[in-house]
Amino acid sequence: MFNVEPLEPTDDLLESLYVVNKVAKQLADDATDAYERGDATESNVCSARKEALYRTKTAVLSRIVANDPASVIGEYHAINGDAWLFLTVNGWHFHQPPRAIGSDLADRISVSNSPDTPLDAPYVRDPTVSRSDRSLEEALCGLADHGVNANDHLAQPTISGADDRLVDVRWPFLR
Repeated sequence: MFNVEPLEPTDDLLESLYVVNKVAKQLADDATDAYERGDATESNVCSARKEALYRTKTAVLSRIVANDPASVIGEYHAINGDAWLFLTVNGWHFHQPPRAIGSDLADRISVSNSPDTPLDAPYVRDPTVSRSDRSLEEALCGLADHGVNANDHLAQPTISGADDRLVDVRWPFLR
């Protein structure tokens, strides 16, 4: 059985989640760019924050499913050879690996197909499309107001930077 505090999927909450997801995708690109430039510190900071934002997204989606699984519609999509859940909540769309939210919650979502027969709907990310002008700070503070603090989802509060210098990767406005 799952033990997740339910969360109402309001448009405000979903917009914040959308912003978090968009920034996580951008941080993935930024980490790669920094790595290719030879800036290991910046690459590690971007990667750490990206992972924390994805875990934050998972935490919010899990709480939404716990609140009202009928409000979440799912389809399995084939992405890079894996079956991912494509979740729609009040018109907002999110891809999520099903194992991330756990089978107890994933099994509560109404899904139109099985992971054995995912839709071949290639995921194409267009970074120019945006449904929000909300800043990351506004989005993360809004989620923190609902009990989901992105700093709590960092694997570690610091990373090792150049010359073994510790770099704080926490968002200072969430401390």
